[in-house]
Amino acid sequence: MSSDPAALLRDPRVVWVEDVLRFRDTDKNGHINNSVFSVLCESGRVNLFGLKFDPLLRPGTFYVIARLVIDFRAELHYPGRVNTATWLNRVGRSSMGLKQAIVSEAGVAAESEAVCVLMDGATRRPTPLPDEMRRVAEEMVRPDAA
Repeated sequence: MSSDPAALLRDPRVVWVEDVLRFRDTDKNGHINNSVFSVLCESGRVNLFGLKFDPLLRPGTFYVIARLVIDFRAELHYPGRVNTATWLNRVGRSSMGLKQAIVSEAGVAAESEAVCVLMDGATRRPTPLPDEMRRVAEEMVRPDAA
């Protein structure tokens, strides 16, 4: 996956969130620790779901992350700010595939792929996406070739 920040900025299907890099995020090598990248991805996912999908949830359902892959492209350093772009690339029966790019002033620092599954709180099993959520999600899909 190769993310072009300018193309992502122009695409209304992409949802952005800004995070501040903290001193406590650094490691003994003087850069932002790799584990923080997963937190930045989480920030992007939570923002996307909160803005677009949480209002459409059925009572008693919630999301879980079933897969997360991060490709590290560049170091991040304190102090700083990053913007995480999040978009859908697939909609399944009970899941959504997401892609993300973590972007600093220097360019793309990481790219990620994730799968989030909608779960039923009572059965603790996957449950189908509600029709309205599916409609919104399908309109937001940004194919990999785009």
